[in-house]
Amino acid sequence: PEHSSTAGTYHEIGNVLYYQGKYEKAMQQYQKALEIKLKALGPEHSSTAGTYHEIGNVLYYQGKYEKAMQQYQKALEIKLKTIGTEHPSTATTSRCIATVLRKQRKYENAMEQNQKE
Repeated sequence: PEHSSTAGTYHEIGNVLYYQGKYEKAMQQYQKALEIKLKALGPEHSSTAGTYHEIGNVLYYQGKYEKAMQQYQKALEIKLKTIGTEHPSTATTSRCIATVLRKQRKYENAMEQNQKE
């Protein structure tokens, strides 16, 4: 159960639940995935960053913008270290941060974030 492929399965189940709008259930699956990834792959792995990003998505759609921002920032920090600034996944997380900033009416910050892409 501590294998990264098990984490991947939890992550994919979380994705299905997320797209069905079952955010609480999706969050449970993402949390299981994250717990395993942290042990099996470590906190600085790009796959771990992907799960932080998905947790951010759930929180965003629940209207928990500050918590979503924390998850997106964790994801971005890891992605910048592991896959770099030019990777599409890094840009996606950066755009999500800008979207949260716009929802929080932090327009200047959102503009700055968009210009980083």
